[in-house]
Amino acid sequence: MNTLRKLITITVMIIPLGLAGCASESGLAQVRAKADAAQVAAKEAQVTANEALAKANAVQDKQYEAINRADTAQRTANAAQQTANQAIRAENANNSGNQ
Repeated sequence: MNTLRKLITITVMIIPLGLAGCASESGLAQVRAKADAAQVAAKEAQVTANEALAKANAVQDKQYEAINRADTAQRTANAAQQTANQAIRAENANNSGNQ
């Protein structure tokens, strides 16, 4: 009887372990599937982020170009103002000399 009891005890312990092993394999497959899906989603997010960054860089480049053009226009306007001021001074000096 003692041997039979040991056999039953061992059987009772082995069957759940065997079933747990089967469950672990399917559980592992599910974990792998979720990990794969997460990896695909992460790659898609990275592509989207890269596209957004490229668009932002393009906009920034256009802003820099606009700033440079505005700066050039300001310099041209300043130079024109200086020339106009010199012309006014010269005219005033000329008018003062003629009086």
